[in-house]
Amino acid sequence: MTRLAFCLAAVMLVAACAQQSFTTPDDKQPARQNVVIQFGDASVLPADARIKAGGSVTWSNTSSYMAVVRFPKVDKTKLACRPVLRPDWQYAADALESIPTGAASENIVFPCSFQPGTYPYTISLFGRISEMDNPAFTLSAKLIVE
Repeated sequence: MTRLAFCLAAVMLVAACAQQSFTTPDDKQPARQNVVIQFGDASVLPADARIKAGGSVTWSNTSSYMAVVRFPKVDKTKLACRPVLRPDWQYAADALESIPTGAASENIVFPCSFQPGTYPYTISLFGRISEMDNPAFTLSAKLIVE
């Protein structure tokens, strides 16, 4: 009888597990004053970074590639930047982009604060400077300023 009870318990456990949802809940993180965004060879964490207006953002390259962080079509009127973006950032046409960062744990700090809004950006990963305009991978993410 004990063996039968054990088998029935095992069957009920399997049935209960089969009915559970394997979707993850919305992991909306609260806005923070200072945010560190890590990116690797295939991911950006957090992909939707939430920051308080006036806060600071740092990107940490943990990939095996060189990288450039780029805000395409940025509205300069929504930025409160230090007088000089150099040495780490520059305006390129209608975009704002970082200088190339080295592979494996090099950090780059954004010198501006954003007004509230959503700012999509890309991270281009490439092996050599000569491949910068033809990256091996391009990651997409968003900076959400509240």
